[in-house]
Amino acid sequence: MIYQECSTPLGAYFVENGSIKITKLGSLGKEQILKIATNGELLCLSDLFSQSRYGNSAKTLEDSSLLFISKQDFWEVLKEDDQIFRSLLQQLALNIRKGNEKIVELAYKPVRGRLAEALLSLDSKFSANGREPHQVAITRADLASYIGTVKETVNRLLSEFRSEKLISTQGTRIKINDPNGLERISRM
Repeated sequence: MIYQECSTPLGAYFVENGSIKITKLGSLGKEQILKIATNGELLCLSDLFSQSRYGNSAKTLEDSSLLFISKQDFWEVLKEDDQIFRSLLQQLALNIRKGNEKIVELAYKPVRGRLAEALLSLDSKFSANGREPHQVAITRADLASYIGTVKETVNRLLSEFRSEKLISTQGTRIKINDPNGLERISRM
């Protein structure tokens, strides 16, 4: 656990290496993964700008290395460097846009399409950080939480994808054999 929803932020975290799941608890205590952060991403940005308690929690998905930037140092850097301030504001706006897109997807895109899109997105994110391309390592429970469904549905759909030769699996590792096929499914 890096930080807990509703606690007071003492600063920001920069992901130096690894992957972090950003989660929010629903009304029934069910965890929803909002985002998976990887190398080079800054956590807690909106909470620091809004000067409010953490609106979500962050947990590592694997061994990770993070740098902590105190709240005071964060604001000092922003006061001294307009370019960093503009860059962080741009990142915050992009995060809002992506969040809005995810809300629409959860509401209207079929689960099969959401899973295909999630696999492609995670592949892109993980391979950009030096990992083997077309390999995604994530638990079925986390994958279900990421796309807004239950683990049983993810298991059934992964089985369908395997039988269609789109993917192969070994433990928590999912190998993408046909990215174009997953892309077609994600657009349906």
